[in-house]
Formats: sequence, C-alpha cells, structure tokens
Amino acid sequence: MTKQINNQTYVIVDNRRNVSHWSKDRYTKFLVTIALRLGVAIKDDGNSINLNFSGEHSEHNSYHESDNYIGSLTINNNDTTSNVKICTHKNGASIATLWPMHDDSDKQQESKDNKTSAFIEYYIDGDRLFTIEDIAAYYHPVFLEKPGLSPIALEKEVCARKEEALRELYTSQASELTSENKTLKEVIDSQIKLNTKVNNSKLQVEVSELVEPAKPGLTVTPRPRKILKSVKLQSMITKNRGEIQGVVLLFEDGTSLKNNWDDAAKRKTIIDKLIGREVVTDAWGNYSNSEWFANVYLK
Repeated sequence: MTKQINNQTYVIVDNRRNVSHWSKDRYTKFLVTIALRLGVAIKDDGNSINLNFSGEHSEHNSYHESDNYIGSLTINNNDTTSNVKICTHKNGASIATLWPMHDDSDKQQESKDNKTSAFIEYYIDGDRLFTIEDIAAYYHPVFLEKPGLSPIALEKEVCARKEEALRELYTSQASELTSENKTLKEVIDSQIKLNTKVNNSKLQVEVSELVEPAKPGLTVTPRPRKILKSVKLQSMITKNRGEIQGVVLLFEDGTSLKNNWDDAAKRKTIIDKLIGREVVTDAWGNYSNSEWFANVYLK
C-alpha cells in the first residue's frame, strides 16, 4: 500500500534569535526557498509559516534517511501549489525542504551545495540586495527555466530581463504609468511575465515542429510525463541505413529512450531546450515502449 500524507500541517516558527549560524535558521530558509522555487512571497514579519500538505510517497533517500512525497501544498491557507515534492524526516512528521517537480534536472536542490543555499546566505548576510518579494517576482521564473544558475548568474539574467522590459516600456507603454496610475514595478512585473509567456510559446511552437503523426493503422502508446535530465547524440546501427546518428533522452528517474530518425542533430537542438521540464513521449506500433520514442511533447 502506498504511503500517504493527508492534510499534514508543518509549522515553521521564527527561531532566528536562538540560532548562531544561518544554516540552522529554518524560518529564513523556508522564506527564501518558497519564494525562489514556488514564486510565493511570504512577508518576513516573524509570524509562523504554516504549510499544509497532502500527497503520496515518492522515494526513500537512504543517504539523508528521509522520505519524499509528491502532492499539493497550501501556504498560510492562501497559496496552493500542486505537483510539489517535499523532503520529510521521521516518516513525514517534520519537513526538511521542498521543490517543484518540473525543475532541478541535475538534482541540485537535493545536494548539500545547492544554489538555493547560496540565496539564503546572501539574503541573511545582506551581501546582495535580495528581498523576498523580488526573489518571488523576478528570480522565480528564471529559476524554473535555469535551476542550475548561481545567485549572481541569476541576478545577471534578471537584470537583463528588467532592462528589456524597461526598453519596451519606454518605447511603447510609458503612457500607462500616468493614464492608469500604475507604479513602475507593476508595469515591469507585467512585462517580465509577458516576456516569459512569449518565450514559452515560442518553445511550444519549436517542439510542435518536431511532431510527426503516426502512419494509419499504427498504435500510438503515450507514456506518463517525466522530467528530462539530458539529451545526447549517439551512433546507432540500423538495418537499412547502416551506422547513423540518433538521439537519446535521459530522464531524472534513470530511464532513457532513443530515436534513430533523420535530422538527429536538429532534433537534439530543439529537445535540448526542454531539459529540466516535464515532457511526454510516445511510441508507435511494435517498437518497444521502454526503449524507443517517436515524439516529445511539453506537458
């Protein structure tokens, strides 16, 4: 029987006065982690953070002696996010950390030396001017696309997007500030979200160009979505074409699939852009469902 957690509430109390090192400060850790990974800004006012979670057991981490669960998380009875993985101790009695399922293809958030830890350290020490609101509004969207970036690299990316938003603002939307009494931050926030949406739409179009429909009469077998970890070109031997270049997909769960159609290099270039995201694949006809793939789709 699958282990579950149902409506379990974890309370993160502000204990900063009682700790001597930032790594033991769970309260700030969760403030920053939730902002960066989930895009939810919790006011840093010392009030306890209430996390209510329901989900099913995912795996046991023997190295950390912890259990992971995937499900739905509600923060302070307001913001609910689905498809969140939490890391727990004592069979779900306490929560260690959390992250969204569609990021972290290299499992960087599970390592001791991860990028979120650097954000927490910067936030506490004040070495860089990160506010919780800025992390949630600006850094979260970039983090989802590129979870492996360091805080400084993320900052450069965010600054570039802000500059792009400002350029677009002053060339086409400056009048909105006065006509609708908007603040500069509101307009920039809106523009960055629009830029991200446009980028995702472009990616969807590129991926759609790869899709080839199955020939009439062939059975199409779709697979459950998985997080794509990496993509590589690999030499393959075929009956009719001899040795050719094919594409191999490597997933976060350790499985892999291959494809030996033409234009492998072009196929890899486009699929590379899906790394770190949840994707769906399919297989045709009698080709092994555990070995081959025909198409790749965004979830």
